[in-house]
Amino acid sequence: MSIKSGVLAFASQRVPQLSKRVLASAGYTLHPSRLAREDEYSVWRADTAQRQDRAWQPLVAEAKAGRPRDDIAALYRALDPLADIPELLEVGCGGGYYSEIIAHRYPTTHYRGLDISPAMIDLAHQLYPGREFVVGSAYELPYDDRSQSVVVDGVALIHMPSWPRAIQEYARVARDRVVLHGLTISVDAPTTRFAKYAYGQPSLEFVFARADIADACFAEGLELLDVIPGLDYDLGPFLGIPSVEETWVLDVG
Repeated sequence: MSIKSGVLAFASQRVPQLSKRVLASAGYTLHPSRLAREDEYSVWRADTAQRQDRAWQPLVAEAKAGRPRDDIAALYRALDPLADIPELLEVGCGGGYYSEIIAHRYPTTHYRGLDISPAMIDLAHQLYPGREFVVGSAYELPYDDRSQSVVVDGVALIHMPSWPRAIQEYARVARDRVVLHGLTISVDAPTTRFAKYAYGQPSLEFVFARADIADACFAEGLELLDVIPGLDYDLGPFLGIPSVEETWVLDVG
């Protein structure tokens, strides 16, 4: 483990109330009730949206300057083979920062963003007033069958208790591709729920068994075309569950 990883692990486990104020992710635990009450695991608040946006704006600038971080580069690699993308729906768009990243790379694509958090969508409208953002649930997407060329899950599936239902909706709405961006995949553990502080707010997440995600996709007729590595996101030091981050590119067929 690197010195940096060791410090983060120590801060997350030993001083979560302090670390939640200074780290994007902190306080990892397999026992969510020890971190927060159940009602505190709600949709992200306005202050969380602002913290996330402050963290992401430098990354957006770097991507536009031709220096995308590994996770952004993974999304580009997923979308580049599609050439001209008529329309793209991002589910879990947060404050809309990926709309800027996508518009820079694919200027002719009609972007749509959806998020369950009204605070996130309010911020997206403020920052990117000319783009289409709506409040909605991944479990009931307000779009017709095959109406979007590409559906991108914007690192949202890892937060969804009924994640197979979301995959079902992505397969229904997408016409060409489904991109599951930023999946946390366990190396040898079952699908596991855990909790952490995300930008200062208690948050529930899943680390997925690879076979579980694959089975859910295949059940909807999705064909796996590519698996692209992303950030170094190993939960081993924090939860004892070795993991990797991946972006999956799936053909609708």
